[in-house]
Amino acid sequence: MEQIEGLNEGAVERLLKSILDSAFNGIMTLKAVRENEEIIDFEWQFVNDVAEEILGFDSKQLLDHKLLDVLPHNKTDGLFDSYKQVVESGELKTFEQHYSGNNTDKWYKIAIVKMGDGVTVTFQDVSDLKEAILEVEAREKKYQKLFEESIDAIFQADAKFRFLDVNSSLLELFRYNEDALLQLSLKDLILDPQEYKGFKKTLTNDKRLEEYELDMHDAEGNKKICIVNCVLLIDPESKEKSYIGVIRDMTKRRLADKELVQAEKLSMTGKIARTIAHEVRNPLTNLTLALEQLRDEVTEEIEDADLYFSIIKRNSERIGQLITDLLNSSKPKDLKLVKQSVNAVINQSIGLVRDRLNLQNMVLHEDLQEDLPDIALDADQMNIALLNLFINAIEAMKPDHGELHVSSSLDGDRVVVKVRDNGKGLSKEDMSKLFEPFFTGKTEGTGLGLTTVQNIVRSHKGNIQAESEVGKGTIFTISFSTE
Repeated sequence: MEQIEGLNEGAVERLLKSILDSAFNGIMTLKAVRENEEIIDFEWQFVNDVAEEILGFDSKQLLDHKLLDVLPHNKTDGLFDSYKQVVESGELKTFEQHYSGNNTDKWYKIAIVKMGDGVTVTFQDVSDLKEAILEVEAREKKYQKLFEESIDAIFQADAKFRFLDVNSSLLELFRYNEDALLQLSLKDLILDPQEYKGFKKTLTNDKRLEEYELDMHDAEGNKKICIVNCVLLIDPESKEKSYIGVIRDMTKRRLADKELVQAEKLSMTGKIARTIAHEVRNPLTNLTLALEQLRDEVTEEIEDADLYFSIIKRNSERIGQLITDLLNSSKPKDLKLVKQSVNAVINQSIGLVRDRLNLQNMVLHEDLQEDLPDIALDADQMNIALLNLFINAIEAMKPDHGELHVSSSLDGDRVVVKVRDNGKGLSKEDMSKLFEPFFTGKTEGTGLGLTTVQNIVRSHKGNIQAESEVGKGTIFTISFSTE
């Protein structure tokens, strides 16, 4: 310090310049140029070597020259106003500025501090860092756009599977708004708690899941068959765990596959029925004719003859009726389609079972949406189908406790009819055979009723699905296109 004090003013100035020239940042000092107390420009007082290189001028071209004479674009870039603001306020100002003057295209971090009636400006070249940041931001925007615009439902969840981020496709799939869904976890969307446990265990052990099938539900309780792909992510710094996953709705595809299998079964049933009808009806007719001939030849004195003739005739007729029912249940219906209200057809069918409901003290709940579009229906055939469903529901419920729910609604371009009971329900094994011919849970049923219902619905180019749980009841959902 004593050595510096011993130097004359010129030596101190040279020493100070030497120190500033060795700095990594550009440094320059500007003095305010005023007119009627108003700052109209700045004049260079000092420029270090780094600043000369950055500005593209040597000190002789800058010192004692006005800022806007040499760098007029500082006015349009806003730098002049920043210098002026610091002088007038006395407050330090730092910011990043893109500088493209004098054949340069750089990003600088600039700090401006008041010094006397002027400023000292320090600027650091941060172009490489800025480019890296911009590249990362561009990449993030790209992936964010892919995330947001993906047709697949994508989610990010924490270690406890609580949703952290979801895209619009997932919100649309499960019919939630974002705020509501972010309060839930993946567990809340999975129907069966046991399925969730299996999903969680497999993912925890394997760190990833591929094509894992789950039964899920949306905000309105509609079941969705989904395929989930999920992978564990671990933050390299915080070691925090999270999951990112993709959910694909396979409900329509599974339904289409199921309908294809059912259609093939129905087609095979039709072939078998026609074969049986051909092979059985001819000998059955011969048997009936022979029986009538035998009846004429048997005298009245033979004990119990009429009883045995009656038994043979009744069972022959039953065989013939079974063959007729089997043929009717499997062959496409010849429909007389008329554009009409589905609610009117539902009410007509309900009228046929209302007395039976009243006799067994059962409750009927109707929720038929008004203003549904008319659809092409054969009212007589649809009455047969709905009547089958209603009677099955009544027979599955207990007297005095039964509740039959019938509803209609519009879902997109489809009119949906639901028939729900609180009866004994069906097991998963029985559900897999529900529409197969001759499958029945009744002691006296033929097992052709639901096959007939399915055939009628298919003849209308509609879909029918069933859901059931033992002890809780069964839901049949029929849907028709409005087009």
